Amino acid sequence: MDKVMITTSAGDWEGVQHRPHHFMKRAAKSGRTVIYIEPPVSLLGPLKNKRLLENWRRWRSGVQKTDEKLYVLSPPPVLPFGSKNRMINRINQRWIASAVKNAMKIIGKERAELYSFLPNSVDMFKHIPFERIYYDCVDDHASFTGLIKPELIEEMEKELMEKAHVCFATARQLLEDRKDWSANFHLVQNGAEYDHFAKVQTETLLTPHDIAGIPHPIIGFVGGISDWIDLDLIAGAARNLEKCSFVMIGPVDTNINQFKGLHNVHFLGSKPYKNLPNYIQSFDACLIPFRMNKLTKSVNPIKMYEYLSAGKPVISTPLPEVVHHSDVIDIVEHADELVASIKRLIEQKDAASSVEKVAARQVVGRENSWDARWKIVEEKLD
Repeated sequence: MDKVMITTSAGDWEGVQHRPHHFMKRAAKSGRTVIYIEPPVSLLGPLKNKRLLENWRRWRSGVQKTDEKLYVLSPPPVLPFGSKNRMINRINQRWIASAVKNAMKIIGKERAELYSFLPNSVDMFKHIPFERIYYDCVDDHASFTGLIKPELIEEMEKELMEKAHVCFATARQLLEDRKDWSANFHLVQNGAEYDHFAKVQTETLLTPHDIAGIPHPIIGFVGGISDWIDLDLIAGAARNLEKCSFVMIGPVDTNINQFKGLHNVHFLGSKPYKNLPNYIQSFDACLIPFRMNKLTKSVNPIKMYEYLSAGKPVISTPLPEVVHHSDVIDIVEHADELVASIKRLIEQKDAASSVEKVAARQVVGRENSWDARWKIVEEKLD
């Protein structure tokens, strides 16, 4: 196959592992050559976060081969406010397209197809003649906070979906809200690397040093800690359950000052994907503490499938996509309900960790593997 699949994503290749990472690994394994484009950093980005200078260093290194058919490209710096001004986005996408064409030349590919996870990539079309265009809608992008103009994001997404040959959505609400924008639109929810997380139940994994000394019971969370996480819910439960430890694993991108003085709440930072089962094995229960708003109404959380694959008890706020699995997940809305749920799990620990309960959770994880998800997608692509 002399074509290359270009994919645009909101996450760095070595960052938190999301749907684009899992799908593109499988695309490469199935014989496609893939160039994974990391999110561009604006010229103002390093002023806010000096770590973003590393992205610029990767850009200077050019396209990098990470596997036999998988390449990663960190694009050039771009102008700020591309999500607020269409003209700026057009300029940025032209710069990114130039870097992509250069990468294609380096790896010896002339033909390309686009698998996009981002609405703004619609302005790349005029610079690269993609033979096929696919769009994977993983979030309600117009509902994110920050420097965006929601109506512009929606305009670009609608335009992208109208031009795409096939579109996918991770959640029922995303599909419902956009059903008139594409005639070839399919629900393909998220998943988990089942075997990676299932070993929590079958192997004695090495306990990481930074969680080894934290007293049980441990109520844990894995994922990005941003403004869509209900930190008030966690803080309220932590104040009422002083003998419980709340462990938060993942990058922090929001204010966590309210946890000062709460000695039973531990922020351990980001961890390599390969080590997540080692941490989850120490959890007595796993949290999905999302705020309830327009953005999260359309979220199909990957961590739900990962926790269930690990066989651990799961407690979640009433996200519509999670409520569908309320037979194996405890649903709570307020801090007092979360406290009651945790107390119940502690009191009924043997029942919560019974062979039957663990098996029921893992059935859901196994049925929702990334392999199963990619198989559905690949059939639509071909």
